[in-house]
Amino acid sequence: ENSVFVSFNDGEDWVPLQVNLPHAPVHWLTIQEHFNDLVVATYGRGFWILDDVTPLQQLSDGVLESSVHLFEPRPAYRFRNKESHVSQPGDPGAGRNPRYGASIHYYLNGEPEGRIAVTILDESGDEVKRLSGTTSDSGMNRVFWDLRFESSATPRMQTKVMEHSHVPIGDDGWRSAGESGRVTPLAPPGEYTVQLTVGDEEFSQQLTVLKDPNSAGTEADIRSQVAVLLELRDDANAVVELINEAESVRDQITRLSERIRGIDGADTIIAAGQALDEKLIALEMNLTDLRMSGGSAGQDRLRWPRQLYAKITSLAGYIGGSDFVPTTQQLEVHERLKGLLLDAQQQMRAIREQDLAAFNSLLQQQGIGHIVTDAGER
Repeated sequence: ENSVFVSFNDGEDWVPLQVNLPHAPVHWLTIQEHFNDLVVATYGRGFWILDDVTPLQQLSDGVLESSVHLFEPRPAYRFRNKESHVSQPGDPGAGRNPRYGASIHYYLNGEPEGRIAVTILDESGDEVKRLSGTTSDSGMNRVFWDLRFESSATPRMQTKVMEHSHVPIGDDGWRSAGESGRVTPLAPPGEYTVQLTVGDEEFSQQLTVLKDPNSAGTEADIRSQVAVLLELRDDANAVVELINEAESVRDQITRLSERIRGIDGADTIIAAGQALDEKLIALEMNLTDLRMSGGSAGQDRLRWPRQLYAKITSLAGYIGGSDFVPTTQQLEVHERLKGLLLDAQQQMRAIREQDLAAFNSLLQQQGIGHIVTDAGER
């Protein structure tokens, strides 16, 4: 009449299963068959849903007595966002959907020793994603995988925005690029492994990702698409490496020029640094427009043309917007973008091995520390 209780020993003992359910008469309980959610009908007050009761069904004395337990997860459906037929903003009768993806549960008997990590592996044992938001609370813990691979990296701009010097650099020494967007492929249907690491111990369970039954794309279509998206993610990361390397060198040149100003031979070094800076700017401008500040409500994209970084992330967005194989035209664009990336990598290699090497030689002659780059040994 006023609460829901659950028993784990055939009715000998009962414990509350109230969570955030209002104290109201409950007239019916049912398990939603596809998602294993407990649906509660209350008298005159609406519906209440306890999402994914899988861990409650697997709970036992053995689980409660163990120090750590990773529950077998329910299958996860690979849905895409879809607009509803009717939408009323602020509807007081509207429910709140559960978080998208696979819900993963683990039990901790007290505070664990060592760090906790949850990692998703594919059928080959390769890491797909390391989940954030893991908790170490005693008892039942839940974390979600959004069914996506790790995202591509984002550029870290260390120099001022061209023509917008008022845009500040962050306290950590970098700012976001004017171009936004990352490549984050949605994992294809199939079998995955959930790996829970607690200190030096590892626990694993199999997780099945199911295709949307209403999708017209086949599993083969999806796998072909994901293969291209993973290539585009690698391409995006390669562009980010080039941008970050150029930004690091340019920032060091600026700092060096400010530090040596006024000493003997400074003019020669500053002029050489400016020449190197101009070559790096010319390269970067083909990767991401350095005049883009990321402000003005996105108006930068109307003022300046989108460059290689944005073209790669945009192409990935178009390809990944459905469950079908990429079109012939999309694949052709991808090949062209790969050609532009190769050209940029060759240009950076030439700058690194010739222009930067010559500048560092000049610095060495003057007894000044050289410019460093993470890619210097490639």
